[in-house]
Amino acid sequence: MGFSVLAVAACLQLSGVASAQTLITGGCPLLVPASQRDLQPKRLPPEQVAGKNRRGCLSPFDAVYGPDGCPQRLCGPEAGVIQLPLP
Repeated sequence: MGFSVLAVAACLQLSGVASAQTLITGGCPLLVPASQRDLQPKRLPPEQVAGKNRRGCLSPFDAVYGPDGCPQRLCGPEAGVIQLPLP
């Protein structure tokens, strides 16, 4: 399943609105629109945060995490995207 760059950009634009909402998931602020909760990064155990942040972003919908294990922000449309050579 792939996500278009436009869909990712739209989600990122809406993430500011969503983070201002009172909806939370796992005790963390919702970074994505409520209608797209399936894309919300999961909370990590705090002891895993440093390692996860060190490894970086694996996809546009991955996140940078805070010390409490909550995702702080989405990585963005360029994160984890590898340009493959044309055939």
